[in-house]
Amino acid sequence: MSSTNRLLKIEINLNSYHPELLSGLDIWLRLGLISDAQVRQICRELVCSVVLQQKTIPAQQEIATVETLPALPATKKPTVLARMLQSLGAELSVRWLLFLGMFLVVLSSGVLAASQWEKFPPSFQYGVLLAYTSSFSGLTFWAGRQPNLSLTSRTLLIVTLLLVPVNFWAMDSFRLNWIVVGSASVILTAITVLMCNHRLFIGDKPMKKLLAVNILGLSYLNLGWQIPGFPLIAIYVAIALTSIVTIYHTQQRQITAEGQTGLGIVPSSVIIYALALLMLRAIFIVHVDVQQLGLAIGICGALVALVAQPWEFVGAVLMFCGWLVSVVTIPWQATAVSILGWWFCHRRLQRHGVWMDVAAIFAIGLETIWLGWRLVPSPIQQQAIATATQLTHAQNTPWALLSVALFPYVIFMLAKADRLQRCNKLQLADFAEELTLVFGSLLTLISLVNPTLRSLNLLFSTITLVIVNQRHSRISLVYMTQIALVLTLCSIIDLFKPSLTQQVWASILLALAVAEWLFSLRNGIWQRSSWHIGLGLATLSYSLLWVNAGTWYGSGDNSDWGLIWLITPMTLTGIASLGFKNPNRAIHPITSSWLSVAAIFVSQLLTLPLPGARLIGLAVATALMFVNTSNLKYFSNSVITVGYGLSFIAAVLWEGMPGLPRLSLQGWFLVGAISIFGLWQVRKLSRRGNNELVAIYATATDKWAISLCSAQLLLLSVQSFLVYQGLAKPEFLYLTSGAIILAAIFDRSWQQLTNWGFYGIAWCIELLIAQALGFGNHSPIKMAIANIALGLITQLLGEWWQRRHPQSKLTNHWHILPLLYSVFGLALRSSTFANWTGLSELAVALIAIGVGRRQRELKPLVYLGLVGVSISAYELLLYQLLQVPGGAFDRLIAMSVLGTSIMYAYRVLSPWLLDYLRFTKEELKAVAHIHWAFSSCLLLSATFTPIANHLTGLGAGVFLIRYAIFQGRCEPPKQSVAEIWVYLGLLEVAGMRSYWLSTAIGRLFAEPLLPWSAPLASVVAYFLYILPWERWGWSKKPWQNTAYILPIIFLWESREQISPVGLLIVAAFYVFVALLTKKFRFTYISVIIIDWALFRWFSHLNLTDALWYVTPFGLSLLYIAQFDQNLKLPKNKDSRHFLRLLGSSVICGLAIIFHQDTALIPGIFSLIAIFAGLALRVRAFLYVGVATFFITSVYHLVVLSLRYAFLKWIVGLLVGIVLIAIAAKFETRREQLNSLIRNTTQDLETWE
Repeated sequence: MSSTNRLLKIEINLNSYHPELLSGLDIWLRLGLISDAQVRQICRELVCSVVLQQKTIPAQQEIATVETLPALPATKKPTVLARMLQSLGAELSVRWLLFLGMFLVVLSSGVLAASQWEKFPPSFQYGVLLAYTSSFSGLTFWAGRQPNLSLTSRTLLIVTLLLVPVNFWAMDSFRLNWIVVGSASVILTAITVLMCNHRLFIGDKPMKKLLAVNILGLSYLNLGWQIPGFPLIAIYVAIALTSIVTIYHTQQRQITAEGQTGLGIVPSSVIIYALALLMLRAIFIVHVDVQQLGLAIGICGALVALVAQPWEFVGAVLMFCGWLVSVVTIPWQATAVSILGWWFCHRRLQRHGVWMDVAAIFAIGLETIWLGWRLVPSPIQQQAIATATQLTHAQNTPWALLSVALFPYVIFMLAKADRLQRCNKLQLADFAEELTLVFGSLLTLISLVNPTLRSLNLLFSTITLVIVNQRHSRISLVYMTQIALVLTLCSIIDLFKPSLTQQVWASILLALAVAEWLFSLRNGIWQRSSWHIGLGLATLSYSLLWVNAGTWYGSGDNSDWGLIWLITPMTLTGIASLGFKNPNRAIHPITSSWLSVAAIFVSQLLTLPLPGARLIGLAVATALMFVNTSNLKYFSNSVITVGYGLSFIAAVLWEGMPGLPRLSLQGWFLVGAISIFGLWQVRKLSRRGNNELVAIYATATDKWAISLCSAQLLLLSVQSFLVYQGLAKPEFLYLTSGAIILAAIFDRSWQQLTNWGFYGIAWCIELLIAQALGFGNHSPIKMAIANIALGLITQLLGEWWQRRHPQSKLTNHWHILPLLYSVFGLALRSSTFANWTGLSELAVALIAIGVGRRQRELKPLVYLGLVGVSISAYELLLYQLLQVPGGAFDRLIAMSVLGTSIMYAYRVLSPWLLDYLRFTKEELKAVAHIHWAFSSCLLLSATFTPIANHLTGLGAGVFLIRYAIFQGRCEPPKQSVAEIWVYLGLLEVAGMRSYWLSTAIGRLFAEPLLPWSAPLASVVAYFLYILPWERWGWSKKPWQNTAYILPIIFLWESREQISPVGLLIVAAFYVFVALLTKKFRFTYISVIIIDWALFRWFSHLNLTDALWYVTPFGLSLLYIAQFDQNLKLPKNKDSRHFLRLLGSSVICGLAIIFHQDTALIPGIFSLIAIFAGLALRVRAFLYVGVATFFITSVYHLVVLSLRYAFLKWIVGLLVGIVLIAIAAKFETRREQLNSLIRNTTQDLETWE
């Protein structure tokens, strides 16, 4: 080192209490004589007081702007390795290394001594521990005098104090004589006093003598544990001593400026450790009953929570543990701990309470009541329970007494919530009330098993809620109060009249509901709640009356109790009417009216099953709905009114008129048709008036007529279907019903024909034809032919109308109706397959084409028609093919030939088709393309099956391939589409493999030349790549892409037979492609193929070591990292480094795995990597080589240690000493090590 960097060492002994030390350090810092880190290190050891002065903010002054200086280069962020090494010099790392080193030293030396334990007396065995304690204390004072070893000194001090209680434990366990115990006690007492007076332990804090007494007292209490009962006494004495010291210290010392209290982190840690050591020894070594320590643990927790606010959670945990261990066997201790816990939560609630404090107070109070009950003598408990059960008749359920016995606690918690509300803690008060509500609800649930207790509980709950409402009334409380009042009344009724039937209860609830609604005829919060409570009671009464719904399926009592629920819609209708007349007398009359509508509907479910009540219910419903419609002139109300009226008429007809027989099924159809006609006549008459109510009734009758008409037509359709299925017979009344409906639709749509009217007429005509044809031989074929004929007729009528009125545009129903007829006819003949069925499909297709030609928007129908024409052709061909013998898949070839013929027919007949179909050239070409695709699919599907007509399939394939490839010749604007066609043609060439393999040339390539198929494919690919395709009219891209993948395809087919020479030829082809295209990544394929060739060569040479097969893979990765141009870019530096790491790690890592027993091969690979990294200045090789060398060395060292146990502990001792030395070196030479790390890191950054 040069003379300019030589350090000057100056030692100055100053008083650590001197108040000017900080000023002097600040001057040295400004002069640059000392670093900021050294100042911080010195300040940690000072005990002088600091007077903080209030900072004054100077007034802002205007500063003249100057020329902007050039920006300084940003400091480069150190690497991860550099940051890791620098962090080893931090305080936590130094402490950790020191603790780890001392642990290894103590453990290793202890094990070494234990191996010879039986040769020495107990006093000598204890002497080892005392020697360590004394040595650590001496090292503490020595390190304290060194300038830069304060962390080491503090760590040794803490370890020394932690070993003092262990020494006393060891003396008591070894049962040493009094001379040894006395001598050791004097030594340990002196060490403890000296350590407690050390400046690093307590500084200038007072009470150091008392702290020393506390630590020594806890240590001395480890003696004498052989005396029976003394361990328990020692625990409580230790807790009492610590409590006295802590409370006295808390009283003598006030809260510091930072808001902290306590003894300091080091003294507190030592005291807690000594106390925990006593507890652990008593519980796990001496096996003192932990249940006897519950109160002690709880007192410890209370003291912690009292003197150290940040440790409140620890105190709470300790109190819970104390309660938990004593709650089962010693309830008085658990009660005392519970009182402490209640005091703790109450204290927190006064300061800064949260909802958890309220919950804790609630739970603690509840379990304190339980513990208090356990403290009551058993005879008194039994006498109280017996008296209470006798008074309440709860002998079978004595636990239900809790619903009344615990109710005072509900009042207590409500008082607590009220106090919180007065203290302006509204959220906590709300939470307390909610918690109390849940608890009260639980008590009510418990009381349900006993009528007397249930009534008492509900009565108390109602009174309590009334009182709470008087103090602060809220909506939720009002609802709860009213619900509680109703429940109380019902419970008292059930208590005195327990045998009431469900119908009586329904009547009671209905009466209460009506009373609530009558009470709600005013404005106010109680009236609004009464309205909703009445709705709930009415709903509950309905659920009780629902028993009559059993008559729907044959059970039930057939009583007329359901009629009483009609009071509900009557009351609601009356309230709504009153509200419309006088809005101040009712709440929301509109809502009442709608609720009345809903009540009318649900009431019918109670009366419809009953013959007598059915007519009454429907009549009342019709009348009430008429009133509701008069109040609310809504269309929906009028529809419902008309519906109830029609239902009433139907019910009268269903039950039968006096003197007339019941209607048959045919009669009901006739009645339905007459009703439809009558409703439309009523509509016609109603439209002549100007009254609003009459107008909405006219609309309602129209809608009902339309609905009934649709339903009637649907039912007639079902009847016709059953006729043609042979399940029903045609009747004249059905035909008459259809005729009446047709006349009704004509009358309704005569002046203004709508689409639905048009379709209704068409539907009626269809049904009339079906009914008429049903009287003879009702065959579906007749209906199919008739429907197709109707489709042709309506299509021709549309064409005729279009020619007669060329200026008018046909409406949509003229387009849709022919299609509906034709599709329905096609569906009827779908189960028939004959020589004429293809012609029926052809007729339907012509209908679709004829409709689609009319407008441009209907052109998709032309496409569907063309599809139908093709399907009809295929069906005719398929029928003929099924008549002659032949393979099933040969028929696919025949259908493919037909599709190919249709494809070329579209191209040949294109001039005539363009004019008739009104297509463009592109649209017609698209149709031909679709036939090409379908024919190709058929032909390729046959390749996977046994066929006989190979040459026919090959010929069809040639035409299809020629079509696709010649579609690829086009102008540059459509080059992308043309390339797709070339790809499709080439793919079809590959798909025709099974056809051309059946030829002689194909068999030659499939058998003798298979091992050389990949090299020959490389030759073909070479010519595909270099031919002048663009001069011939094609794009060269698809041909070149085919050349890229052709050798790979044949390479995969011949993967079992190809030789290494063939693999090298294919690899050479891709090297040629890479050179020609200047794309380096084509050589990746060559690298993979070369690796394949090497693997096959190694297999021929019977090389079974896995390293032979892994090394080419790793070298391939290194090749990519070295020569890939993209990885050489600066932005991909990390990726290149990662790839080098991966490649070298694969080789070296697997060398370690497969050759872990012999260090020669991993060592050679690691040295090669290290020298390669140093020579080429590549970090990846250096890192991997060093890591491999280190892992190999450590592994063999561990194996050696496992074989020789004595050597293992020698190594542990040496490692512990080395760790201590490293920690001390990091602390004393921190700046020099940081400088070395920075220089080394900067040098490595220049490498690749």
